[in-house]
Amino acid sequence: MEYPKFKMQNSKLFLLSALYLLLSTLLIGCAEIKPPSPQEILRQPLGESPLRIGMTKEKVKSLWGEPDLVRVLETDAQGTVKEEWVYRGRYPNLPINVDYLAKTQHLFFDGENLVKFYHRE
Repeated sequence: MEYPKFKMQNSKLFLLSALYLLLSTLLIGCAEIKPPSPQEILRQPLGESPLRIGMTKEKVKSLWGEPDLVRVLETDAQGTVKEEWVYRGRYPNLPINVDYLAKTQHLFFDGENLVKFYHRE
């Protein structure tokens, strides 16, 4: 059985279009990759902190587990609780900081969302 000529041309055109789209996506995506500098690697050898402003308490717990200490700082007029969570550094002599292993981390929540975080040297 022979296929009509126009169907075969359409399938070739489709395959060529799909191949072009795939190759252009791969090439454009690779052009945006910038490797970290040696100074960045020495400062953060395992990458950046997974914490992001706006994260929920549940997301933080899924990354780091339960905090070592929770301080209720205040409750505003709308009933929103402001808290400080402390994750104590476990290994202060560790030469690199990975999450909260080397340095104690202080996280501040306004209601359910992370609004600020820092580590104490």
